[in-house]
Amino acid sequence: MQNKSVDEESKSGAEREVHQRRHSFLEEREVRFFESLCSLIVPEGENPKEDPGALTVGALNYIDSVLSDFPKGVQDYFAMAVKAVDDTSLARFSKGFPDLSDSDKNLVLREMYLNPRTRELMLDLRSLVLGGFYSDYRDPWYNGKTAWEYIHFGGKRISDIKKDWTFLRVWRDWEAAKVSQRS
Repeated sequence: MQNKSVDEESKSGAEREVHQRRHSFLEEREVRFFESLCSLIVPEGENPKEDPGALTVGALNYIDSVLSDFPKGVQDYFAMAVKAVDDTSLARFSKGFPDLSDSDKNLVLREMYLNPRTRELMLDLRSLVLGGFYSDYRDPWYNGKTAWEYIHFGGKRISDIKKDWTFLRVWRDWEAAKVSQRS
């Protein structure tokens, strides 16, 4: 996955290595799905450094890392949810979800939100995207504005919090790549 707001040439070797890595859990079609869903739910503005979207800060890597650490049953549930959205897209528009226009994507999501049998799937997929953005997650190499900075979420006890994301695979991989480069 590549962030538009990060200049590829300015990345360290560790950053390039992690950016080029295959995702831990997501298959390529699922990567394309979550890229589309992230861009639709939390799009970036005209200036991604000042108005970041979910993809800009690294929500795709957050989702991949979180899902890779979930139990197999939960992983299967989310894989089934992605497939359900794609199946609905194919049935309605003869194209997979990532290949639809944004307006057609919205129609698919609306249909699934309104259907009591698929509503929970959609809310869970949406929660992954929102967690990757509004939890104030950021990829280790991302230095732009975070979601909390963007929405001016702060205060005496919050503004000085330094989050530790090293429990996520993408951060562990990034640290390992930095160590191996020093050797």
